[in-house]
Amino acid sequence: MTRADSKQTPPGPRKPLGRRVGENLRAAGEFGRDAVARPGGLPDKAHGWFRAWFRKVWGVRGGGLYAVGFAAAFLFFEFREAIVEDIPQLIAMNNVLSSELIGFGIQFLVDSMINFVRALLWPVYVIQLWPPAGLVALVAAFILFPRYLKEPIERWLFRDADPKP
Repeated sequence: MTRADSKQTPPGPRKPLGRRVGENLRAAGEFGRDAVARPGGLPDKAHGWFRAWFRKVWGVRGGGLYAVGFAAAFLFFEFREAIVEDIPQLIAMNNVLSSELIGFGIQFLVDSMINFVRALLWPVYVIQLWPPAGLVALVAAFILFPRYLKEPIERWLFRDADPKP
C-alpha cells in the first residue's frame, strides 16, 4: 500500500484559479466584516484556521511528535522573524506602494522557506539545546507521546470531522 493509497478521501478535480481567488477574497471580506461587527468572534475563526492548518501538517508529517515539533518550530521561527525583522521593516517603509514592498514580499517568502527547512530539523535543535540531556529528552518524548498525548490531540483536531464508516 503506497502513501497515496492510504489517504481517506480521493482528491477531487482542482478548482480553477479564478474560483479559488474569488473564494479567498470572499473569505477575506467576511473576515473584515466579522472584525468590525463581532470583534470577539475572531479568536474562534483563528482557532478554526489554525486547527485546519495543523490538521494538514499532522497528516503530511505523519501524525505524531514529529508533526507537533515541526508545527511548533515553524510557528516559533515565523513569529520570531515577524517580531524581530518584518514588523519593524514594514513600519520603517516610506511608501507602501513602492519597490520596497515587492522586495519585502520576496524576502518574506524566502525567509518562510528557510524557516520551513529549519522547522524540519527541529529534533537537531532540541539535541543541541541541552547536549546530553536533549537527546535523552527527545527519545523519552518519542516514546511517551503516542501513549499520552496523541489521542487528545487527534480528538481536538478531528472533532468536527465525519466519523469513519
